[in-house]
Amino acid sequence: MCIPHGATGTVSNGFVKKDKPQKSIKRVSQDQFEKGDPNFVDERTKAYKPKEEKSFLASLFK
Repeated sequence: MCIPHGATGTVSNGFVKKDKPQKSIKRVSQDQFEKGDPNFVDERTKAYKPKEEKSFLASLFK
C-alpha cells in the first residue's frame, strides 16, 4: 500500500526564521522625477571624459 506524502506530518528541526524589516524605497513625485532634485550637490572632482578608442596599429606604434 502507498503512503501519501503528507501522512507522516512535519518534524520540527528547531529552526526559527527571524523577521526582517521590509525593504522599501520611498517613491519620488513625478515632478521631481522629471526635473531632478533641486537640492542635488554634484560632488565629482573632475568632469567625465570618455576614453578615446585607438586602433590596434595606432596603439602598437605609439
